[in-house]
Amino acid sequence: MKISGFTFIRNGNSLGYPFAASIKSLLPLCDELIVNVPHSTDGTLESVRAINDPKIRILESEWDEKQRTAGLALSHHTNLALKQCTGDWCVYIQGDEVLHEGTLPAMRSAMEREYDQPQVQGLLVDYTHFYGSYWTYACSFGWYQQEVRVVRRDPAIGSRGDAQGFRTLDGQKLRVKKSGGHYCHYGHALHPDTARIKLQNLSRLWHDDASVEKICRRPDGFYEDDHKVKPFTGTHPAVMREIVAAANWTYTSRNPLIRLRRKYFWKDVAALVKDCTGVEIGVHRNYRLIK
Repeated sequence: MKISGFTFIRNGNSLGYPFAASIKSLLPLCDELIVNVPHSTDGTLESVRAINDPKIRILESEWDEKQRTAGLALSHHTNLALKQCTGDWCVYIQGDEVLHEGTLPAMRSAMEREYDQPQVQGLLVDYTHFYGSYWTYACSFGWYQQEVRVVRRDPAIGSRGDAQGFRTLDGQKLRVKKSGGHYCHYGHALHPDTARIKLQNLSRLWHDDASVEKICRRPDGFYEDDHKVKPFTGTHPAVMREIVAAANWTYTSRNPLIRLRRKYFWKDVAALVKDCTGVEIGVHRNYRLIK
């Protein structure tokens, strides 16, 4: 069994993404790791080269600044990396995600177990989504708790939309099982100034300049003061601990039961229903979980 890793990163240094840690976290699992680096202006390519691991294969690609349709640039560049994979299983990681080393054995075991089960098209990983800082994580509805990050090498499977997940080429959800892997998602834990730059850059993949300006109107500290979070008391991946130790910002939230804002109202109601009954309502899953 051969395992390929794949990712893409553009201008990761200026966006504050921990992409070097992301790549390093996946290396122990993989026999090869394809890193697509679209044209960057901040030394991202040099940073990837500096990791200096023989498993890494760098793909340099062009970036279309005019592509502003539903984040399709993200899935396009994800698929460029996926097409270069030669493994039986292909493990995807985004530049702001880091695999916790404590779950590496479980992921490998899951791939070995399902290797001869062609009905299993992919595997899920669990998530911790950090919000506001490295010591607070999101606990509200609207944050996916699991997502497909391992797929079979199959020309009929590809990244879709804004690259959150994978589907077949005809749009069918993948049949998946759990991998036991755990990703830490740090894209919403960046320094507030860096988070503002990131939002401006990503918003341009969906919207025109006038809309971007409206979307990027944020509080002085960038993060909303009423986001539902809990203190993080676990351990960060080893490759992140130096970055976490150097962080000099914190986040606190009022954590109201109902935030009385239209965009959050039904998510808050769903969270209350789950807390009271254990029943999940309105949860969208980008896959078909099989036993």
